[in-house]
Amino acid sequence: MLPTLHRRALAPALSLVLAAGGVTLTAAPATAAPVVAADRTGGAAGGPLDGILDPVTDLLTALVGPVISGVGGVGSTLTLTPPSWNLLGVTNQVQWLADGVPIPGATGLTFVPTIDQAGKSIQAVVTGSILGLLTLLTKQVWSGVVAIPLPGGGGGGGGSENPVLEVLGDPSITGIPGVGSLLQILNPIWSLPGVSTTYQWFVDNVPVPGATGPTYVPVLGDAGKQLHAVVTGTLAGLPVLNALTGFLTIPQAQASPLQATSAATVTGTARVGKLISVQDPTWNEEGVTHAYQWLRDGSPISGATDKTYTLTPDDYGHRVVAKVTGHKEGWTDSTVDSNEVTPGLGDPPGFTTQPSVTGTYALGRTLSALPGAWGQGSTPVFTYQWRRGGQVIAGATSSTYAVATDDLGSTLSVTVTATRAGYQPATFTTSALPVAKLASATTLKGKKKVRAGKPLRVKVGVLVDGFAPDGVVSVLDGSKTLKRLRIARGTKKVKLPKLSKGKHVLTAVYAGSDATEESRSKTLKVRVLPRR
Repeated sequence: MLPTLHRRALAPALSLVLAAGGVTLTAAPATAAPVVAADRTGGAAGGPLDGILDPVTDLLTALVGPVISGVGGVGSTLTLTPPSWNLLGVTNQVQWLADGVPIPGATGLTFVPTIDQAGKSIQAVVTGSILGLLTLLTKQVWSGVVAIPLPGGGGGGGGSENPVLEVLGDPSITGIPGVGSLLQILNPIWSLPGVSTTYQWFVDNVPVPGATGPTYVPVLGDAGKQLHAVVTGTLAGLPVLNALTGFLTIPQAQASPLQATSAATVTGTARVGKLISVQDPTWNEEGVTHAYQWLRDGSPISGATDKTYTLTPDDYGHRVVAKVTGHKEGWTDSTVDSNEVTPGLGDPPGFTTQPSVTGTYALGRTLSALPGAWGQGSTPVFTYQWRRGGQVIAGATSSTYAVATDDLGSTLSVTVTATRAGYQPATFTTSALPVAKLASATTLKGKKKVRAGKPLRVKVGVLVDGFAPDGVVSVLDGSKTLKRLRIARGTKKVKLPKLSKGKHVLTAVYAGSDATEESRSKTLKVRVLPRR
């Protein structure tokens, strides 16, 4: 009579059964009670075979258990590192589970949770197998558990002190499903501003290498499969949130894809504000209709789905391309890219109301520059440069200017520069208007009687309100010039040449300066008496 086996507790538990060809080891559920194996006669456990079979149960042992790495989330790849066994030649079989239930088809070393696993716990069980001396030995070991959060964090919004990132509107895919047809993701509506988005496209739940942009063109190998995308939202300080689009089935190609026999070409002037258009390619079939999508640096431009497109300031210095999708019933759509254009600065804006200056062109008065109006579009940034006699006044770059002494007798104007983003700057210089010289008053004072042979002393003055004039004053006797002198600070005493006997009518004439007007004094009548 064959002896029975001892009951043993293994982690995970193993049940041992004597078979005709030897001993078979199979895994028991993790929650199962310790196994009691009966002998062939159905006797109770315990007997002399203990010493033979106990070592067999310990032949296959995991030195290091399986480990799952990756971020738990819908659409995020989890990777399983297999266990390390104590024996060589062990074959691993993997099964992924959600809440303890095997996931159909999930038997590889990687697994991407879908929305079906959201809110569940993901685990992997690895069954190691090796051919032993008696029969095939197997052993199961379990990984740790990874929780897959519900989309939106499972929360209810939260207050401003504890903000929660949620999806208020799911992302979706637009476009005609088909091989060669351009598909585009419409972003989800997030509950918080400033969310950064990344993308990953999937075909039959398998990530498409390199398909990490907002657009995707299915290839022939995608026909007959389901396509979806995961949009990942990231906001500093908050957990990453994944949002799934719906699933699209890419129909089987009924025929060969349309083939472009010539390129799509962008025509027009590549400058901001200019209209450009795309010339359709020719195809290997007639009757092809077209759809368009303009892109900036590879990203679709919102609303730019016409054959023509007006370049905006956002396009300046960037690569602009048109995608043209050809469609014909019974054929697979095909998309081709046009040549790239890099727009330059647009033409300078033109004014609808020209710049002007308000104020009085006089010493000490303040002039103000009005920038005018510059057509449609955003308000330009204005800069100013004041000019004296057409020449730049150093440092005078404000919209206002105080008339200075140096301006007297000259002209003033201002150059207004209007700069609008994406366009060349425009300039306009106002008319040069004169700054009036200061009025002057000349005086001549002295004795009205003098003896012949005696010199006559007079006092010449030039008065300017608030200003010390300079310049040349001539003292005249009738029309004869008696003395010419330069006045530096407005007044000066002068000794005139000796006058002949008789009556003389004297006048002082100020010639003026760059800053002051000329003037003439009242007459000084002098009588020269005979000598004594």
